[in-house]
This record gives sequence, C-alpha cells and structure tokens, in this order.
Amino acid sequence: MTTASAPVVSVVTVCRNAAATLGTCIASVLAQTWPHIEYIVIDGASTDATPAILARHRDGIATLVSESDRGIYDAMNKGIARATGEFIIFLNADDHFVGPEAVARAMTEIARAPRADVYYGSIEVRDGAARIRHDPPPAEGAAEEMVLGCLPHQATFARRAVFARTGPFDLRWRRHADYDWWLKVIADPTLRLQRIDALIASFALGGASSELAKGQPEVFAIQNAAPLYRTPDWDRRRVEMFQRAWLEARIALARVNEAAAAPGAQARRGMPDLVAAARRWAVRALPGPAVRAIRGVRRRLLPR
Repeated sequence: MTTASAPVVSVVTVCRNAAATLGTCIASVLAQTWPHIEYIVIDGASTDATPAILARHRDGIATLVSESDRGIYDAMNKGIARATGEFIIFLNADDHFVGPEAVARAMTEIARAPRADVYYGSIEVRDGAARIRHDPPPAEGAAEEMVLGCLPHQATFARRAVFARTGPFDLRWRRHADYDWWLKVIADPTLRLQRIDALIASFALGGASSELAKGQPEVFAIQNAAPLYRTPDWDRRRVEMFQRAWLEARIALARVNEAAAAPGAQARRGMPDLVAAARRWAVRALPGPAVRAIRGVRRRLLPR
C-alpha cells in the first residue's frame, strides 16, 4: 500500500514471553514521526506479562495475533501474510528503533534511490553497557559479507513484492531462516539491493539466533547448500576468508592471554583496550556469537 504522498511501512514484531523488552520495542515504533506505519504484532501465546503490555498499547497496533506457532520464522511469516504496506521491516521484541526519526530517515534515503527492491541500513549492537555501530557494506559486497556474517534484518526494508519471489521464510531452518532468505535475495538477478546511510535499529545480543553452538552449524549448512556459493571461485574465496578470520581470532586471543599473564597493574591497563578491539572485530565478522564469546573473555579476565 502507498498513500497519495508516501509509502506505508509495515513494521512486524514477533514475540513470546518478552515482557522484559517488549515495552521498549513498542514505544520505539509508536514514537516514529513517519506517519504511514502499519504495526503488526505476532505473539506466540505468551504466558508472562506480554499480553498485558500488548493490551496497554492495543490502540497503536493495527494487527495483533496471539496464538501458538512453530517458532520465530513461522511467526514472521504470519506477519508477512498480514502486511499491506509497500515495505516490510522486522523489529523483534528485544530490538528497538534508534530514535523517532529512524523510519523517516530510511524513507528519505529510499526516495533518493527508488529503483531498488531491498534496502538495508546500519544497526547498533548492544552488549551490556557497550554500544557498537555496525555498518554493512554496499550491495556489491553483500555476498562476501554473508560468508562470515549477515546483513541486519532489523535495519532492512524489503518491498512486500520481494516475498512473492523468494517465498516465505523456510521453516526447515529454526534459527537462521533469515540468513537463507538473504542468500536467495542476493542470488536473484531480478532483485536490486541498496545500502542506505542511516542508523535504523538497536539489536540486543543474547537471543536464540545468537547462540553460537546451536546456530552456527545451521548457517554453515545453509551456506554450503546455497547455489550462490557453489562455484570453484566461491569455494576458493570462502576458504581464504575463513583462514583470515581464524588467524585474526587466534592473534586476538593470544594478545588477550599475554595481557592476562602480565603483572596485575599492567594487565588491568591493557585488557580493556584489547577486549574492546576484539569486540569491534567480532561485530564486523560474526556479529552475534562472536561478541558473546568476547563477553565471556571479558568477564573472566577483567577486574570488577
């Protein structure tokens, strides 16, 4: 749907037992200055205070569904099916827009490059008190970005028609169906990607999709099966990228270990800078799981 003057944006929030963070997410949507927002919330039959929070904000929610589902991507597919806006963006319960102008900034950038089908901006990664901005690469670097990371769905505005080409999220993938969707988009020669220069959303580490041991094997399975990467050239490039990432990680860990072995005062002086540098590298390479690993190093080695 497009109004006489501007496109309608369907914001989809999926949640289940998310009372701790949902209020902040909803408030960030309702505070947006962009006047053409269709807010859709898909709740997976929550049993905590989530229904009460949704009831308090019911007037600001265009479509509310509360029923059992088969996981986060089943809920997101329900949101797609109910969306009527020209653009769809997913802002889950532990995410929020960065400021009331986030959607308006995005729409201004989109108006400057109106021929694309999928637009993506920057995100803020929250790790405890730390705030790290992640700026994804331009569209020509999207396929390479997906080898070690993922483009941020929390900062992505996809035309609703795109889902008619890609299909809904594939429910075979319980933790990273959005990764699978991105590879389909990038591989489709009829779909055009465009990075926009705007900070859109804030993303909290710690959700199900950030669990390294459970999630990363699924990413590798999706990547290895993707037609996009099944060429000799991409086989070579992916090996080289993983080798570089492995070496950078080993060097970062060695430096942390060296600092930890130093005398107390010297270690305390050097450790915060090393952990901060390692975190910045991790956000660039593997935003979710790697930063969680760095968080664990920090907790073990830094004095409180």
